[in-house]
This record gives sequence, C-alpha cells and structure tokens, in this order.
Amino acid sequence: MASIGSSIAATMLLASAIASPQEVLLYFILGVVGGLLPDIDSDNSLTVRLVFTFSATLISFLVMFRHRVDNTVIELFIIWAASFVFIKFFIFSLFTKLTAHRGIIHSIPAAVVFGCMAAIGLNRVFYFNDFVSWMAGGFVFGGSILHLILDELYSFNFFSLKMKKSSGTAFKFGSIGNIKATISIYMLIAVLFVAMPSHNRFFSVIFALQTYEQLEFFPSGKWFSQLCAELGKTDILKNKGTKSL
Repeated sequence: MASIGSSIAATMLLASAIASPQEVLLYFILGVVGGLLPDIDSDNSLTVRLVFTFSATLISFLVMFRHRVDNTVIELFIIWAASFVFIKFFIFSLFTKLTAHRGIIHSIPAAVVFGCMAAIGLNRVFYFNDFVSWMAGGFVFGGSILHLILDELYSFNFFSLKMKKSSGTAFKFGSIGNIKATISIYMLIAVLFVAMPSHNRFFSVIFALQTYEQLEFFPSGKWFSQLCAELGKTDILKNKGTKSL
C-alpha cells in the first residue's frame, strides 16, 4: 500500500515539475520505508531487524567520519565496530523492552515523529534543502499513515460485517493503556518541531494553485504522442542509414 501510494504521489510531483527524477526516487524510497516503520515494535519482525541493522551501519559511519583525522585504519574500524555493536545490540535490546506490538509506535503521533526525524536528518546530516527535507518527511509520514489505515481496514471483516479484536489498535492518536508513552511522544513531537527546517518554501509551493497548472492526469490528444514521435524519428534514421548503405 505504501509503495503504491508513494509511487502515485512521486509521479504527480514529477509531472508537476516540483521534483527532479533523483528527488522522486528519494521520496519513493522514503515512502516505502515509512510504510514499514509502524511494525518496528514487533520484536521478531524482519522490519525491525532491517531498520536497526541499516541505522546501526549508517550511524556508525557518521561517528567514524567525525574521528577520521589523525586516526589509523584500525582505530577507525574499532570506532565503527563499537558504534555498530552498541546500536545493533544494546539499543535494540532496550527498544524491544520498552515497546509493545501495536503500542504507541503503531499510532498517528508516531508517524509524525518518523516524518519529523526524517526531515531533520536529511536537513542537518545530509544537507538537503528545506523544501526537499520537508517533502521527504511528508513521504515518510504518508507511508506510515497508509500502513495504519490498511491495518485498521483489515481489522474489519467485510463478509460478516463485524469488527475483529484488533480493531482500534492501528489507527489511533495514543495508547490508552500507556498514558506515559502517549504523553512522552507528544512531548517529543513538540521538541522535533522546534528542530525542523524552515517550512516557508514547502507550504508556499504545495498550497499554491499555480504549482499544479502543468499537472495533467489524461492526455488532451493522442496518447504517448511524444514517445511515438521519438520512435518515428528512430525509424526514419534507421531507414536513412539503410539506404546510404
């Protein structure tokens, strides 16, 4: 679901000339990642193992880069390995103890946190501009929300028209059974919003009607006219080459 939604949204951005092909690919990937994140509270899931392995690898390289001056190869490797082991095992173990499946991680405010963290990380660590960072965070948020919606729809049995026991545990604004976690995540959102890059250009572009003037959902004339024209030129060139021989 997240991959389909992300591909549609990314295609619209490309057609509107809002994003470059490279940015479209980045948004799509982050949207898919966002669709996986709500399941990181499942201790034995493939998602959580992949997320922590990738995060541990990336963060370890960033730590190593900060200590690259006046360090030998073996020293840099030890720094990287120590960071990786700490995150992959200690932080992972702590995370699994503090979280429960379908808990606060599987909620709307958690999706907001994921989006904010993605935007801040791209802006502060990888130096993407404010607009791209906000858009990327939006894709992470959107992917997470689509995951929650799909899970909530799955909790309804359309054949018997009855709700399953899991109903209400996916698309929620907090965890009734864990008020501390709910308060904490809303406090985290407030802190993250302070650290977010400037939103001025993002909102001015997204909510401007002229942004979507070039967006066409269906062709006004012949379908794939540009592609047909290019194929026609190719055939003409081939025919000319054959005649010259």
